[in-house]
Amino acid sequence: MTSLLLVTSLLLAPAMAATRPHILMIVVDDLGWMDVGWRDPDMHTPTLDRFVSEGVNLTNHYVQPLCSPSRAAFMTGKYPFKMGMQDTVLKATYDASLPLGLTTLPEHLQTLNYATHMVGKWHLGFCNLDMTPTYRGFDSFYGMYLGKGDYYDHTGFLNGYDLWDNATAEWSAAGTYSTHLFTDRVLDILQAHDPAAKPIFIYLAYQAVHGPLEVPEYYETQFCSHVSDPSRKTHCAMTAAVDEGIANITDALENLGYTDNLLTVFTTDNGGPVTLGSSNWPLRGGKSTLWEGGTRAVSFLHSDTLLNGPYTWDGLMHAVDWYPTLVRAAGDKTTISGIDGVNQWNRIKRNGNSVRSEFVYNINEVKNTSAIRVNQWKLIYNKPGEPDGWHNPPTGVTAPADPSGPYDTYMLFDIDNDPEEMYDVKSSNPTVLSDMQAKLAAYEAELVSAETGNFVEGSKPQYWGGTWSTGWC
Repeated sequence: MTSLLLVTSLLLAPAMAATRPHILMIVVDDLGWMDVGWRDPDMHTPTLDRFVSEGVNLTNHYVQPLCSPSRAAFMTGKYPFKMGMQDTVLKATYDASLPLGLTTLPEHLQTLNYATHMVGKWHLGFCNLDMTPTYRGFDSFYGMYLGKGDYYDHTGFLNGYDLWDNATAEWSAAGTYSTHLFTDRVLDILQAHDPAAKPIFIYLAYQAVHGPLEVPEYYETQFCSHVSDPSRKTHCAMTAAVDEGIANITDALENLGYTDNLLTVFTTDNGGPVTLGSSNWPLRGGKSTLWEGGTRAVSFLHSDTLLNGPYTWDGLMHAVDWYPTLVRAAGDKTTISGIDGVNQWNRIKRNGNSVRSEFVYNINEVKNTSAIRVNQWKLIYNKPGEPDGWHNPPTGVTAPADPSGPYDTYMLFDIDNDPEEMYDVKSSNPTVLSDMQAKLAAYEAELVSAETGNFVEGSKPQYWGGTWSTGWC
């Protein structure tokens, strides 16, 4: 009987591999709500525009206000405030990381026989090899450990070099624009993989469009010369370069036989930084804030065969939902314990209502601010961060004057009817306010104190051949 079961499982394994979808998850850094062509025609994103027109546009998809917390949520399905990652981004010279011992999305997909590859920006800790991508579920890694750096010479803080092929510094990449590097590596991975033999998960986390504002002149001249504001023009060009990269990857996926069973996920990690040419119009605030402009993310799903688009899905969805949703899309029906994310796959596929009716924007005891959402209601405790106000409107539109404060201890907004967060309605909804305060208090009881790590002098590039190497904690 044992032999029969073994033979049966071996016969079924190739068939199961063939039915599991290939998954491409693309994260574009610091992309604002208005930084795409289907919302602002000044932006040049024809590939993304086509995906949205054919796919499922997620209009109520939320992320964290900053980079590392969002990426932690993508990888683990857990709220950052429950794992000490709610306060700030991970710093180069500190020994913090995504907590070890947590199962990650790629680790789970490996158990489903996926090949898993990461290309681009990690920003979840690197001082020990166990913290790095190939020890957190990825078969390969090509990219950067830190949160930012020069797009051409790949140096960052303290002039340390930060471009890696697995754990080896990729010095030959110096001088090549990172968007091109990361696109080309994905093309290499797709070429080397047999899509009929094994499903593949690629996590492509572009450095772009995070500052500094750097891009080959061609993209400004060819696609963004009509944009008058210098920062917005460069931001437009950086986004155009990303769009071109995704177009090249899409062509390869089609030519190599992936698209008959492919799911593409697209999201940003936080709202756009309005001082660097980004626009979250008409949403309030931007990157690093709990306003909608800092947390409501450009996101969509696309597939030629697995979805019934095009349509807009306005169900509530949070970054923590990607882990269980993609695992279910991969064919695993088991319930994942110990996470905050919920499986939205069948609801999205059928254009049904969201499984989720509430979520936590963040709870940050260091900055003494927090926000939660329940149905249409959003409760904010204390000042939700800067920038406030409404910035970088489309051509010909005048933005309202910036709010001058003061801010009440609690603010209540009806996001369904006031997504711009212009009207605090707590005085006319005392019962809602009271219920939301109680709900926030219950979430606060689950807070894990923020852990930003300890400064380590030996982390500096001068001790590691001029690189931001692992191995110092």
